[in-house]
Amino acid sequence: MKFIPFIDKTKAVDFTAATTLARRLNDDFKVNPAPPQYTVKSLIAALSAALDEENVVVIGVTNKYYLKLKKALAIVLKGEFYENEALKEMILEQDKDAHELYYQFMNGNVVFRSEDGFYSGYAISTSPHKIIVLPLGDEKYVPMLKKVKDFVLDTGNEYNEAEVLKASELESKKWIRAYAICALLSVIASLGVALFEVLR
Repeated sequence: MKFIPFIDKTKAVDFTAATTLARRLNDDFKVNPAPPQYTVKSLIAALSAALDEENVVVIGVTNKYYLKLKKALAIVLKGEFYENEALKEMILEQDKDAHELYYQFMNGNVVFRSEDGFYSGYAISTSPHKIIVLPLGDEKYVPMLKKVKDFVLDTGNEYNEAEVLKASELESKKWIRAYAICALLSVIASLGVALFEVLR
């Protein structure tokens, strides 16, 4: 497993959060950490290199870039967003003006819900690669870690996405549409362009 922190270099708390998440992941997996990434260009280079070395890559993203990264991934993967009604209700009850991307996910995403719904983690799986995006802020990822472990340890033949979605307490009939991606590595270059456009 490769761990890539995507953080704001001006915030010391982001460095601490990234170190803490890497340590927690290392409790269950042999984690090979990458240096922190601060720009879109460096993140894409690190992600591309990581997928050459490992089948599982975890991106720990600071709150500042969480929504922008989700949007960029959807652009590249041509993923249609769906709303999770349970998450939507939970989130809007706390903040009626909350951005819709907090409770929207791409079809095919495996979602790891946070305690309050905000900054929930999610995964993209295209055999043999898995990219997992986890939030760094306030250790929101803590309740997600067991489900992340279960997801990573499942083999391609045994993995049942419906069960994982149910376990993550997300209900949607739209997840069935599988990604039409021949190889994840082939979209990394396009991902760089999309992220540049979204995050600049």
